[in-house]
Amino acid sequence: MGVILGLSAALWFGVASMLLRVGMRSEPRDDGLWMSIAVNVTFLGAVGLFVSKPDWSTAGVAALGAAGIVGAIGGRHSNLRAIRHVGAARASIFLTGTPLAAAIAGWVVLDETLGLVDAIGGVLVVVGLYVLITARSSGVSLSHGLDEQQSRLVGTLYALVAPTLFGIAFVIRKWGLRSFDSAVLGALIGAIAALTLLTLLDAGGRRLKKRLRDNLTEVNWWFVGAGVANSLALLSQFSAFSFAAAWVVGVLQSTQALWVLLLSYFFLRSEERIDRAVIISVGLVAIGVTLIAISI
Repeated sequence: MGVILGLSAALWFGVASMLLRVGMRSEPRDDGLWMSIAVNVTFLGAVGLFVSKPDWSTAGVAALGAAGIVGAIGGRHSNLRAIRHVGAARASIFLTGTPLAAAIAGWVVLDETLGLVDAIGGVLVVVGLYVLITARSSGVSLSHGLDEQQSRLVGTLYALVAPTLFGIAFVIRKWGLRSFDSAVLGALIGAIAALTLLTLLDAGGRRLKKRLRDNLTEVNWWFVGAGVANSLALLSQFSAFSFAAAWVVGVLQSTQALWVLLLSYFFLRSEERIDRAVIISVGLVAIGVTLIAISI
């Protein structure tokens, strides 16, 4: 079940990346972060009305809130900036570094260990996806005010930061769920914390009025759809933590790059193509995921 949920999270995060990429075409500055998180809060809040509530844990709730801030404000923001500069597919490929960050943080914080088969499977997944980093060209940049070389550099830096923050967020979330065991409410708490901080930052920078006007008067439905997809991804991700170690969930979710490539082939053919590197990558990832599934 952990494998299915982890792969499901990767699929939905991939769908969200594609929708955000399309939505950015008509938005020169807005990456869809505020709208996607606002939809997370609305969607998860509605679902949360129908789930049972675990015993209150201040430490658990605080950890889940912190994970939401690190993952959404830090990781998702970095990933979205990378998507704007280098495209959804290439930005997603860099997320293969998430398992490494999760494994290190999980070993330090959660005392999680890696079995030999787990490690081999994880290495195959990461190597398979790494093939794409060196073999594929970047997507079309949607940045403004930067030339192609500058945009690629900025996008690469953002893409490198994202997996580190996502991996740390994975571990914080799993630690929080140990004390406050609810996938739905845990995801909701993280989304509320992220939206609250983002709104406060906008208010402090005197951008809140413009943010609300831009997002609520002329709704970008691509961003709304991305928010729904992100909500489904978060539910799958939080549920996966009940069946697998944080680093394993990170490995499975890193297959998001393959889902994005597949979706890009059908919907963004001008930016992506299926070639030998993709086929090799798919084969290695499939073997790696199978080994992980057998060992869990």
